[in-house]
Amino acid sequence: MSDWKQNLQKTRYVMDALLLVSFMIVSAPQATGVPLHEWLSLLFIVPFAIHLLLHWDWITHSFKRLFSKISAKERFNTVWNYLLYLMMLLATVSGFLVSVALLPTLQIDINIQDFWSKVHHDSATLIMPMIGIHLALHWNWIVQLTKRMVSKKA
Repeated sequence: MSDWKQNLQKTRYVMDALLLVSFMIVSAPQATGVPLHEWLSLLFIVPFAIHLLLHWDWITHSFKRLFSKISAKERFNTVWNYLLYLMMLLATVSGFLVSVALLPTLQIDINIQDFWSKVHHDSATLIMPMIGIHLALHWNWIVQLTKRMVSKKA
């Protein structure tokens, strides 16, 4: 594998690990408190956007390939990733719509509706197992790259 591809893989690996850790922190409002949860959720947009940009080549090619002849596993993986993306968007947008700390601090007055509270709670709850399945689908890549990175350091 060429150096630039290897470096891209390492960058993806490190950023994905940071994304996972930051997601776990953001997903624990009971531990951080709601105000910090909301501010960290705003910051979470950055590693999430970086994740999408680093995997942009897959995003653009996968949608085109979805309608071609591909394996059932690859089709499931593609559909799952897109559903996870939509669920993240839903949780993020609904989270801002139920903000009790972030938006008021920014002088943005909103009327919190029970509907959006339920949507935020339910989508955030569904994301947890969805990310577990996402990680399982990419487990071989994670293990192989970990082995390569560890063996090069040794």
